Amino acid sequence: MLAGVLALPAWATQDVSTMNDVSRTWERYSALSSQDKIESVDMLSASSLAHVGFLRDMALYASTEQLRRLPVLDRIVVYLLRASQTDDALQAMDARAVATLCVGRGWINVRAPQAGMALPSLSHVTVLGDQAIGELSPPTETQFHFGPAFVREDGHWRFLYMSMVGDMSTVMDEQIRRTGMNESRVLEMSISNALKGPAPSLATLDRAPLDDAARRTRLNEAWPDYAQWLQLRVRAIFRKAEDGDALAQYAAGSITYVGEMPAIAPKDEAAGLAWWEKASQNGHGLAAWMAFMAITDGKDGQTDAAALRALPHLQRAAAQGTPPDALLAQSNYYLDGMAGLPRDCRQAAEWATRAEEAGVESARNERVWIWATCPVEGQRDPAQALALAQYMIGREDTLKWHELDTVAAALAANRDFPQAVRFQQLAVTKMGADPEYTGRDRTATLKRMKARLNRYRAGRDYVLDYRMIDELRTGKQ
Repeated sequence: MLAGVLALPAWATQDVSTMNDVSRTWERYSALSSQDKIESVDMLSASSLAHVGFLRDMALYASTEQLRRLPVLDRIVVYLLRASQTDDALQAMDARAVATLCVGRGWINVRAPQAGMALPSLSHVTVLGDQAIGELSPPTETQFHFGPAFVREDGHWRFLYMSMVGDMSTVMDEQIRRTGMNESRVLEMSISNALKGPAPSLATLDRAPLDDAARRTRLNEAWPDYAQWLQLRVRAIFRKAEDGDALAQYAAGSITYVGEMPAIAPKDEAAGLAWWEKASQNGHGLAAWMAFMAITDGKDGQTDAAALRALPHLQRAAAQGTPPDALLAQSNYYLDGMAGLPRDCRQAAEWATRAEEAGVESARNERVWIWATCPVEGQRDPAQALALAQYMIGREDTLKWHELDTVAAALAANRDFPQAVRFQQLAVTKMGADPEYTGRDRTATLKRMKARLNRYRAGRDYVLDYRMIDELRTGKQ
């Protein structure tokens, strides 16, 4: 029995073994570098050493404008090299010597943990051929926490130093912003702290030791591709999505459907929706909502076939309340009796109540409207509608035109026709003056509101006589 359970496919066993190898590489590297041990230099990739060599050249030749282009972490390393080394000493160092200097002084290392804290470990590793990327903590519902990347060289996994430069620079930028101090002053303090003593001013450090225009041009030509780590992370997301990870499928759908990174993942709405649907089927609530929204978008989204395809995704999103708007959308499906659901005002009101409790601002209006105008025999509840409407009546001056329209319906359902007429007149006036109303058929909406006004004047209440989905299908609002 156990032998059968443990008989994993060969590729799965290899991946787990490889992931463990990568994790051990990170554990050893972070342990050594946090203690400023120069042995950690042996665990840097060839491209990492080349990057440190680029920073050495920046220290020798870069102009102020070139320094400003660097992420702040790399810029500090350049400043430290300028502050601590003569130009002759820097010229005599190869990339490995510079890396050894930086590691020995703690300039490019994993920071030692505070007392009682542990070094950062990897919660997961994604292997992508001869590259791998780790995650520094478990994912949330909406994002992964990608961290260090690695490359396999000569049969060993080595750390890609550049993979963390962007993240650490972003953290440092945020810390600088929070201080409220001038950036130059904060950097000067950081440099002095790293040097454990006084440091030249930033104005001095901005000046290159050697003025060589040809070298500055070559720096531009050798400029690192800082965006490549985003590409690696996107590759990891798609790999995890293919392996069935629901969050990765949600992320893959978002990347593909929206197309915000065309160089990495070209825009493809059909493929993006397919990823969202897979994530929804795997229980991801936000992906379910995105799938529902994508399916029901536009004219093609108002068909019976679209409603049937969208329903299970809406139900998953509503069951999780992710986002709260899904609760109100579920209410609308019951009110209209869409996708084979029964037309059920009690169910519609229950979902609208949950939406209000979850903070959906328009949900109170929907609850009043459902109870006041319910077309299902035996389910209409005018008293409930009026009780809920009292809160809105107390805020009469702030109500929007459609809210005034709802209050009028509740008053009419309770036979208070003078007040119903007054509120409906206000609704008609306010709707006509609303510059933000973008209904597809403003004239049809106004006509329907005026018809209700005439009913109230004649002492007749209003019961819902259309379905929203039918109005959308015919282009009315």
